[in-house]
Amino acid sequence: MNIVSDLAAPFKFSIKKLSSETLWLLALGAAWIGTTTVAFYIKSTQLLIGLDGGYMLNLAQRQFAWRVPVLWSSMDWFQGLGDTFFAVNFRLLPAFIVGSQFTNITAAKVAIFEVVLCELSLAIVLFGISLGVSRVVSIAAAVATCVTFLPFAHPTLIYGILALIPHMGSLIAATLLAGAAFLQYGRRSWQADLPYALIVFAILGWSILVSITIILLAAPFLLLCAVSGTIAAASPAERRCKIGLFICVSLFMTAGPVIYFVSTIFDTAAVTFHEELANDLASLYFTSILFHWRSVGPVGPVLMISGIAGAAIAALDRTNRTLRVFAITLLTYLGSRFTFATLIIVFDFWRGPAALYFELFVIPLYAIFAALFWGRMLDMLWRKRGWILPGKAGAEIRIIGTGIVVVLALAAITKRTGWGFPYPPSATPITAILTQETGLQPGSPFRGRTANMIGRSIDHGVDWLTLHGIDANIAAATGNELRLVGLHYFGISGLFQYGPTISPFLYALTSRLLGLPGDKQMRNVIVLRKLDPRILAMLGVRFVITDRAYGGNATLRASIPINDRTLLLYEIAKPNLGDYSPTIVHKMDTATEIVTRLADQNFEPTREIITDIRVDSGRLVSARHVRLSFLGASLRLQADSDKESILLVPLEYSRCLDAETDKTHKPMLFRANLLETGILFSGNLDVTLSIRTGPFLNPTCRLRDLFDALALHVGEIPSSAIRAPASGG
Repeated sequence: MNIVSDLAAPFKFSIKKLSSETLWLLALGAAWIGTTTVAFYIKSTQLLIGLDGGYMLNLAQRQFAWRVPVLWSSMDWFQGLGDTFFAVNFRLLPAFIVGSQFTNITAAKVAIFEVVLCELSLAIVLFGISLGVSRVVSIAAAVATCVTFLPFAHPTLIYGILALIPHMGSLIAATLLAGAAFLQYGRRSWQADLPYALIVFAILGWSILVSITIILLAAPFLLLCAVSGTIAAASPAERRCKIGLFICVSLFMTAGPVIYFVSTIFDTAAVTFHEELANDLASLYFTSILFHWRSVGPVGPVLMISGIAGAAIAALDRTNRTLRVFAITLLTYLGSRFTFATLIIVFDFWRGPAALYFELFVIPLYAIFAALFWGRMLDMLWRKRGWILPGKAGAEIRIIGTGIVVVLALAAITKRTGWGFPYPPSATPITAILTQETGLQPGSPFRGRTANMIGRSIDHGVDWLTLHGIDANIAAATGNELRLVGLHYFGISGLFQYGPTISPFLYALTSRLLGLPGDKQMRNVIVLRKLDPRILAMLGVRFVITDRAYGGNATLRASIPINDRTLLLYEIAKPNLGDYSPTIVHKMDTATEIVTRLADQNFEPTREIITDIRVDSGRLVSARHVRLSFLGASLRLQADSDKESILLVPLEYSRCLDAETDKTHKPMLFRANLLETGILFSGNLDVTLSIRTGPFLNPTCRLRDLFDALALHVGEIPSSAIRAPASGG
């Protein structure tokens, strides 16, 4: 029997034997898809909501427009100093592939969520059947998960992560399908088992390429499936097959993905500077949906408690070995996770994802055990009252029908207003100036990036949540938050970077030279409020948006009063457009020395450069005819030199950088001014700069970046001694 017919066996029927109940079931299945599509349309203002939702939409649009590589990470020139894209490749996600076919934003969002719903529904049903539960229970679990987890309410009935980032649902579905295939593996001949092994490898490889960081969240659930499935094997032969597959998968991961994963996670500010970063996730709220009764509602706690009750019952039932083992390992996993979460709260040592995020992958399993629990309770009630039990098809019709009614009711009666960050963002007088003077399309020259320093009007220390609240108010007043999506949507490159993989080099330099004492930093954003034209110009910043007048070396270009503040747009003279060609080279061996020298007002980035390698300054001349062009996922740099020249490119240096050229000898790339890319060349320069790294291609380069950070003692830069008070107001 092949894999499709095997997994679909519970759904097989003969055309000649179609009963009225089966026809009803097929009709209700179609109605489920149609009804949820209508419900998503009704709730379209709460699909991909908030800053995160708009961010995901904008990222996806840019990745499709620029055709970013699907097999490796690529450069996002619109954030920071051009580090890699936020760790999701939307070009590999079916939901976003379908959504990209629509030009209308509402239609695209509805299509994205409907595909995710279908993925989750199918994956939960197949996983439930692989556990040995009935089709009725599997369908009930799928309906319950979709109704509670997807944004049919305001925005959902449990923690609303899928309303912000629906691709999480696709990855949850992928882990369920991988788990189902692993459970099926080893029960037949090797020819019949081979497709299951291929499915496991294909899904894991796809998931790694889509998002290596989310694999961290999926890993505990995948391990739970591997351990439980192996223990529950019906025969020694099946157990040996599963152990063999597990070993092969482990070797497959070790061959590159594990190295890439470790380097991606550890080469971050969150690891290097974990002691000084604020942690807003060490609370019961971010521990589990069990503690969301008051803040979110009772559905999450009830679902989890019902799932635990169902697992406890299944753990005592010896009639289904696979289900019993999964119940025991789930309860063990919950105990381990609660212990881990408690340690985070007590000792405040963790700067990674919240413990709650790991639980998201277990919610479908909660739903399966909850369906078993409530099915048993209803069965007891039915029998006690002597009622006639409905057949399987009758039960399925009732379940899907109830789901349809609930979905429509939730969509109709709950709020449908957005969450303060409209998409697409509105054009403003500020974005009009920035688009005209610095807007980027593939092929256009780089003309400077924009730094958002709104929040300078506050005289005390702030954190990201404070600035996020200000951004929400600005977005409500103008239709644009002017920090992230509000700039990127109009082709405006920014200095702000949003994501958990911010490098220690970007964090160290910007937090020390552009941050104010008393401001609290977090793992996935950097709070920057010190307007220093010299450093900003060095980093390629031409414009600064702020809300406090500045009396230093910058020109006021626009002033726009809104609500409780006035937005000011300043222009900085002579920003680094890739054309800084210093001829004085300072060699320094520690990050503290480098940042201290950069903080010296006498240091002139147009003439001087700092590196940890030796370069003969006596042979250097300034480069001529420099042009830095934006190509989407890469940059083109052109220049001429009479002898040898250095260019300081406002691009974050990484060992992952590749300089592609038609010439035999490539120019020398090196780390300059701690963070930026230095290029040493002679004669004519014409190179394409791109980032080439991924789980299966050059996976060690970010690990070498981490070794650079350790060698330069980046984590030892004093947190406040280097910072000077903001000048000029």
